Amino acid sequence: MRAAFMTGRNAVELRDTGEPALDPRGAVLRVEACGVCGTDARTFFNGDYRAPSPWILGHEPVGLLERVGAEAALPPGVKEGDRVFLGSILTCGDCQQCGEGFQNLCEHHLLYGYEPFPGAFAELAAVPPIAVKNLIPIPHDLPSDLATVVDPFACALNGIEVLDVRLGDTVLILGSGPIGCWQAVMARDRGAGKVYLCDVSRERLDIALGAVGRFVDDAFLAGEDNGIAELLGRTSGAGAERISVAAPSKQAQQASLEMAAKRARVVYFAGLPKHDPVSALDMNQLHYKELAILGAYGATRRQYRITMDYLNRRRDDLAAVVTHRFPLDRIAEAFETIRSGAGLKMVIQP
Repeated sequence: MRAAFMTGRNAVELRDTGEPALDPRGAVLRVEACGVCGTDARTFFNGDYRAPSPWILGHEPVGLLERVGAEAALPPGVKEGDRVFLGSILTCGDCQQCGEGFQNLCEHHLLYGYEPFPGAFAELAAVPPIAVKNLIPIPHDLPSDLATVVDPFACALNGIEVLDVRLGDTVLILGSGPIGCWQAVMARDRGAGKVYLCDVSRERLDIALGAVGRFVDDAFLAGEDNGIAELLGRTSGAGAERISVAAPSKQAQQASLEMAAKRARVVYFAGLPKHDPVSALDMNQLHYKELAILGAYGATRRQYRITMDYLNRRRDDLAAVVTHRFPLDRIAEAFETIRSGAGLKMVIQP
């Protein structure tokens, strides 16, 4: 089979390699589509110790369940030959967090597509035993390229649930990538009074507005002050009650506190590069405005299930977020398109 191997930072090669072995308790997926996650891009650009080169990335796969091990415990409703989505957060199922339904915070969690489990930028991908319980059947007519977004969309949903948007809230989303776009739609669905998007790139904002503009009241550039004056001007100086920082940016994290209304809730959704994770924040903003600053990471099994149904029902509103599709031999172009900011969601179709 063919697979795309990351051979170093900013380097990828298409290679012929052996088909994945079938674990008796696992399965093998024939990959129809695999989304390129922001985590994939961050790894490709910066490296990650969990992806030692040469390595196959890709943790948003959709495909046919081609082979199933004799001892595999498939989830209810899933059988060999089905089209399935594979949730990427691999959990033990036994720790306190898993027992309480917070699988994203599993004490022993791993991520599909990272050591020790190669990913799905390939024609075939192994489903290890720990991942079998994450298989979810796909509605028969939901396109595979759109179904790949269940994984990041579920993560976006987790961020929105932590944000706790209330009826009439002014919501600001910093970052107009796929996560920001989906969160704009969900914030509106939850009753937000105003939804604003902010980004450092005019081109990216325009692409986002082309995809989800009907759910957004206004969008503006961050500019030299990271968008603070623009947001305060639109809110008569009051700020936003709910802010999602959906961009891996220290500047956005810092500016969000000045953009926040008194007693606002700010969620840091996007992680920073692992080699540089410390951000300088004005704690007086937190203190004097009684702000709540929270984090959001990954998604739970419940959120995966909700997202599959939501995506199926709202496919006409959400499909435009997938802006680019590439065959496996053009995967380098997908990463360059992400770097340039010329698109939203990239999908690889082996």
